[in-house]
Amino acid sequence: MNRKIIYLSDFFIEHIIGGCELNDDELIKLLKEKDFKVKKIQSHLANLEFLYQNKECFFIISNFCNLSFECRGWISENCNYIIYEHDHKYLNTRNPANHRFFKAPQKDLRNFFFYKHAEVVVAQSSFHKEIIEKNLDLDNVFSIGGNLWSLSSLEKLRNNCKKQKNTKCSVLNSNILHKNTSGAVEYCDKHGLEYELVSSNAYESFLDKLGANKTFVFLPKTPETLSRVVVEARMMGMSVKTNSLVAACQEPWFELKGEPLINHMTEKRQEIVNFVQKTVATSQKRSFSPKKVSIISTFYDGGAHLEGFLADITNQTEFDKCELIFVDAGSTGKEMRVIEQYIEKYDNISYIRLEDRLKPTPCLNMAIKKASGQYLTFGFIDDRRKSNCLEILLNEIENSDNIDLVYGDVLQTNNINETFDDNSASGALFEHSRYNFSKENMVKCIPGPMPLWKKKMHDKSGFFDQEGCNFADDWEMWLRAVNNGAIFKKVNETVGLYYSGGRSGQNNNAEQLREEANVFFKYAHLFGANFAKFRPYFSQILKGT
Repeated sequence: MNRKIIYLSDFFIEHIIGGCELNDDELIKLLKEKDFKVKKIQSHLANLEFLYQNKECFFIISNFCNLSFECRGWISENCNYIIYEHDHKYLNTRNPANHRFFKAPQKDLRNFFFYKHAEVVVAQSSFHKEIIEKNLDLDNVFSIGGNLWSLSSLEKLRNNCKKQKNTKCSVLNSNILHKNTSGAVEYCDKHGLEYELVSSNAYESFLDKLGANKTFVFLPKTPETLSRVVVEARMMGMSVKTNSLVAACQEPWFELKGEPLINHMTEKRQEIVNFVQKTVATSQKRSFSPKKVSIISTFYDGGAHLEGFLADITNQTEFDKCELIFVDAGSTGKEMRVIEQYIEKYDNISYIRLEDRLKPTPCLNMAIKKASGQYLTFGFIDDRRKSNCLEILLNEIENSDNIDLVYGDVLQTNNINETFDDNSASGALFEHSRYNFSKENMVKCIPGPMPLWKKKMHDKSGFFDQEGCNFADDWEMWLRAVNNGAIFKKVNETVGLYYSGGRSGQNNNAEQLREEANVFFKYAHLFGANFAKFRPYFSQILKGT
């Protein structure tokens, strides 16, 4: 068993006295009692050199907002680790309450692969677990159904439970907006309840003030992963006025109060540390050797293109370093038979056939989530590539610091099933790919049909907008990524042949034009002088709706 643990968190108890930090501090002490060597490090102090030097350790990741995306990606590919989840860091807003039934759009997800590659994602409660799974659809989430208190804190809570209570209500005095102090005060005023605002920088003093009254009023605006303070109120014998966003209220033990609940949480200490110990003990040394590139291909009734595409893509010089992922949205022809013939020859082709016909964008997201490659590229079945297209793009992105996406020039043809070496393009280039990267030039979808990009870009910027885009999903995705700081680079070589048809070629489609206009105005702040240049064109589209 690996007995060396690196405990990563934004802050520890010596920096901030919060619920997360108190829980983590006790877990660290309990692990040390079991002879684990635990080293604490703040997230912002972790760098690639430190991670490499400690890659043989097991990692426990607590709050990680200050951990760079580069380090998150390195950990997910090289280390055994637990994510001890505290506050919905799989969402860009970290507030599931912003979304219907707590399920966020795909574009708002964050850190998907960081969560996916963890040995276990530890949830604080069954409600917490349910929300994570609803958004990430992972099978490695486990609810520990509780929190950790030190024995001295539990004794303090036991003593406070026995004290005489005032008839007032306690209200948490917090400047954190989602804790909703103003809402609790408004509730007390509306119901004629006398209240005291409770706060203190000293933990025991805070418990004394909280537990001095009979009732705790707490009405958070975001789903609480457990709500430690609510459990503390119950352990001190208080009644609680709260809402459906407090996860602790949905745990079977929440009917307990006072000493029975304190006894339960005392037992929970060993249960939680035993679970962590077992996870560390059963983890296998990470032998994560992903393919370099995942080629994601989605289609419906693609029989006219599929044979030519497969012959073309398997002829890539780097194909043995790739995986090809097909998502077939319920085709009605012989597509399955064609693909199965290639699967017999190549062990790096996978095929997902859906019963229902989905639109292309959710199929793209599905393929990305299945991908094991460090890099992603489209596999549009009506386009063809230069035989060393992937080699050119892969060499460029791996030899360029801080580049998230690379693209090259592509020829354009109106004729089906031509190849890069035998076509009628006569040197005609696809318009968008001719532009070098800049924010201003992103007024065009310059990556074109054959970009190669880092998969971890989705951990930072989310997935393709399957809820809001049917046509401009790639343009919107790249704009969102650039808005989040992504850097693209053009390779000054012609790398493929684009067939000017399909959904991206429906230039007279009113729905497509409206969608593109909405994307243009959404990201207008990126385009600089090009905003004024293209504004009349997109304005007249929206005027006509």
